[in-house]
Amino acid sequence: MFDSPHPVDHAPQLTNYIQPNLGYGLRIWWAFYWRTLLASMVLAVAVNLMLRRVEITPATVLIAKYDVYVFYLITAFFAMAYILRKNFRHFRIALLSNHGGEGAAPLTPMFRRTARVWWAFCWQSVVYRIIAAVAVMFPLGWVIGFLASVLPVAPINMILQFILDALVGMFVIYSSILDEDISDFRVGLIPRMTSPSRLPEAALPPDLPSPGQV
Repeated sequence: MFDSPHPVDHAPQLTNYIQPNLGYGLRIWWAFYWRTLLASMVLAVAVNLMLRRVEITPATVLIAKYDVYVFYLITAFFAMAYILRKNFRHFRIALLSNHGGEGAAPLTPMFRRTARVWWAFCWQSVVYRIIAAVAVMFPLGWVIGFLASVLPVAPINMILQFILDALVGMFVIYSSILDEDISDFRVGLIPRMTSPSRLPEAALPPDLPSPGQV
């Protein structure tokens, strides 16, 4: 079930289209996630350090509590814009016209298209994060409560939240972004291109030898 997130009947009609699998999803997720996480944490730390020099008010407390989430959403947009233009080792993401049908061609990831992919990722991440928190964090809360007397709770909660956010982000990218129609285009994978004006010949998936190689 991890080799093809969507039925083959719905795959774009391109001879060199790469069917997304878990390996591609992991590469894309990691390129997106570490940049987003690092940038949002750096911004949040910088803002919190500045807030320590000002008078404590309800507004500053609110900012200090939720700024990391706001920065995550903002930096996620720029990280999304980056990976939509990034040439991975063997492939690249393409926004295909005609929903990947006959005559499909890669579209330029302009601001409007990038924003739509970013928004599809954000709102689905929030929904799945809430579901995962109820399904996973609540039962784990009982376990952590029993261990609170011997283990520091705050670091454990932080680690669990990072793990949960990472898993949710990977799931959304793999199952709800790749090979999906968003607005008037489809988010697909094609071989790494040397020229944006035409699609190259089909390439083998990563980590597989080319024909004739041993």
